[in-house]
Amino acid sequence: MHYIIRLANENDLSALCDIRNNKDLFTNYLKQSAKKEIYLAIAEQGSRIFGFGVLKLKGTLLPKLSDLYVKADYRGNGIGSDLIRYRENIARDLGHSEIFVSVDPIENPKMIKLISKHGYEPISIPYLKHAIFYHDDGTTYSKTYTRIDLKKLLN
Repeated sequence: MHYIIRLANENDLSALCDIRNNKDLFTNYLKQSAKKEIYLAIAEQGSRIFGFGVLKLKGTLLPKLSDLYVKADYRGNGIGSDLIRYRENIARDLGHSEIFVSVDPIENPKMIKLISKHGYEPISIPYLKHAIFYHDDGTTYSKTYTRIDLKKLLN
């Protein structure tokens, strides 16, 4: 399968919303990207986007991998791994020597397996986190979920 990984821009908004119907989220990501607070990487073939991932540069753990997603039909082709490496290379190029990720080990054990394969090691025990989430119609709901923080040294 031939595809490229690149940074997203404003012209990608509609295609990103085709992956996850959340225009506010992607509009916010693109605004943060313009300020270099995050880097929004996408996987695309032709003009079709089928995966994305965020590198956050603000917060208590920085830089931090966030929001990795690949459409189900494209999983198992190394796209998630390429999106991880792409964002690691950005962090390395920016002079960072370590990178973090926070994952829900209960709801997302596949991500724990993937990220561990890339050399990330736990730096916390699982803990509970509470957040407000948004439905597609804009209404909100609160949820408590489990997280574990992992770290990788960048060479």
